[in-house]
Amino acid sequence: MRAIAIIVGLALVAMWFAATPGRAVPTRMSGGEPAAAGNSPAADYSLAVTGICAGALLFEGTHEMGTRSDALEIAEAIRASTAGRLARVTALSVPRELQDMSSRWIASQSRLASLYAHLWVRIYDTIEAARTPAQRATLGKRLKKLVHTPDALKLAARRLELELHVPDCTGGG
Repeated sequence: MRAIAIIVGLALVAMWFAATPGRAVPTRMSGGEPAAAGNSPAADYSLAVTGICAGALLFEGTHEMGTRSDALEIAEAIRASTAGRLARVTALSVPRELQDMSSRWIASQSRLASLYAHLWVRIYDTIEAARTPAQRATLGKRLKKLVHTPDALKLAARRLELELHVPDCTGGG
């Protein structure tokens, strides 16, 4: 019964991460012009990053959920999924005027993925530790606090996404 509660809890958290609104997906560049290859180096960079990151998943593949070992495996998959996409982004040619902003965005995406991975395990541990009726009664409040831990970093990343005209690359929204 406890394993079912953990699986359901982690599945709900995964759905929340995936359903978070506000992803910046470039459809138009500044000035209202549609983004198209050849517009400018900045537009080309935006399109290339979008090709890599659009529709990113928090983690790829299927994974068991129910044990701490499973949670640790998923945490590693979260880190690896984002790291793979960011390696492809890093290999792109970045226009000089976007280099600083792009570096800050890539760093924010890496920090977010690391935080999501850490929180995945913390959420598992929090659910697993709720043994008494009093602990279970406060579980929702504690999980909500954990799920919202990355909000400030997500907001900063979204600002950079909007400036660069690129989507989230973590899959966490």
